[in-house]
Amino acid sequence: MKFNLNLRLVATPSFVLPRSPSIIHSGMVLPLNIKPSREDIVVVDKPIPTPVSNNMLNSDPNGIALQSFDINSNFIVETISSIKSNTINAVDSSVSKPLEVEITEVDGKTRVTLHSIIPNGFAIADNEKFEGKKIIATKGFKAGEVLYIGHAALLDLSDMGNIFKLRVYEHDEDTENNFMNGVHPNRRFLNEYDNSATHSVDDHADGSKSDSTSKRQVYGWDGFMNHSCDTNAYFPLLSRSANEMSYKAIALRDIVAGEEVTCDYALFDYHCNGHEIELCACGSPNCRGKMTGFSGLSLCEKVNILSYVEQEIKDKFINDDNVVIFTSTLPTGIGLVCNGDEQHLVSTKRFDAGETIFTNHCTIVSKSDLSSKTFVVEIDGKYILLDKEHHFIHRDEYAEFLGFDSFMDHSCNPSTEQRYTSEEEYTLKAKRTILPGEKVTCDYTKLDGALGMKNAGTSSFQCKCGESNCYGMLVC
Repeated sequence: MKFNLNLRLVATPSFVLPRSPSIIHSGMVLPLNIKPSREDIVVVDKPIPTPVSNNMLNSDPNGIALQSFDINSNFIVETISSIKSNTINAVDSSVSKPLEVEITEVDGKTRVTLHSIIPNGFAIADNEKFEGKKIIATKGFKAGEVLYIGHAALLDLSDMGNIFKLRVYEHDEDTENNFMNGVHPNRRFLNEYDNSATHSVDDHADGSKSDSTSKRQVYGWDGFMNHSCDTNAYFPLLSRSANEMSYKAIALRDIVAGEEVTCDYALFDYHCNGHEIELCACGSPNCRGKMTGFSGLSLCEKVNILSYVEQEIKDKFINDDNVVIFTSTLPTGIGLVCNGDEQHLVSTKRFDAGETIFTNHCTIVSKSDLSSKTFVVEIDGKYILLDKEHHFIHRDEYAEFLGFDSFMDHSCNPSTEQRYTSEEEYTLKAKRTILPGEKVTCDYTKLDGALGMKNAGTSSFQCKCGESNCYGMLVC
């Protein structure tokens, strides 16, 4: 039996997690030294390319020069025409989809063969660091650029056996046009691999796990992509059905020809069941030391990558870790500056004295929920782990969460004042002129709620606002 995996595109917004320090404003990511504008600006790091290795399989029909630079910018060029000529065995006219699964019965045993088309711009190469393969780029990509549309089969390998064949074919630029016109283009076969569970991951979506079913996401050519704790790509889901899924591969930073394309296993593998990395060799300055899946990360590490993880991973995290995720949107004229673990609000426009800056709704949280649950807020695509002492206003009978406004800093001479209009709503006004780029502050000692509800004062700190009337030690 053979079934095809069809390409189905669903519009999905992409988001690139800002590097600190940065500022988020109405969905934009801005460097601190640039005034707010209407243009999307992403702060990214420039990677150092890795050298090109030998024995590469490339999808491009002609010999492609692979370019990379070492730290001293020495130019390295290698072609793969001769390598390809040794691995091309036949022209297969039956393979017309990016990923096809063929299941046959041989001598009473189920045999699974994946037919996978590697897109232009990528090659499967030997890994010079350790045994196995890797994926490299054969051309350059810019940060935020879509690298390719990927596909995976959803298979219950327990019924078929974890060992299967992977056959890789070169890409045809006219694939989609030819297929739509009823023409099945010839596919040039590149190589065949013995695949295993190493190139598949557990699927945790609804219906994938039961007493009789245990589906895995089985990948094609990009199943050879290696892990990095500082990955240069991420893979938001486009669509999925009972038997297939498709996703976008998006560059997190510039990728040069010859550089290895990597992924973070924690973004899509909850446990790394069967292929844990007990000693990570990614070489990243931010290396976590090991990779045992999303579940093996610390709470802070989990929250830091939530912008990228698959929805099923996020859902399982919410359930397993008893997490509540609030959603908040920055109002016009307000930006959120993120600098490591510190955040604060700034103005992105001028506010005159007495002008209303925003009206905000707070969320009432019971004392029992506050003590038993973990709280996270998502603000315009950025996830932040909340501190129960500092990010909530504690009343005698409950706590208030103010969304984005929970990150407003204190000042003994604040630029704003707030007034509650009901138990769950308040208005913030400018006490004086606030200029673009200026920090927006309030007085933590004057956060009385509706009907005179006092701030219970659960924490204290030494104020360093620098104002002439500074209170010194604060309890709030």
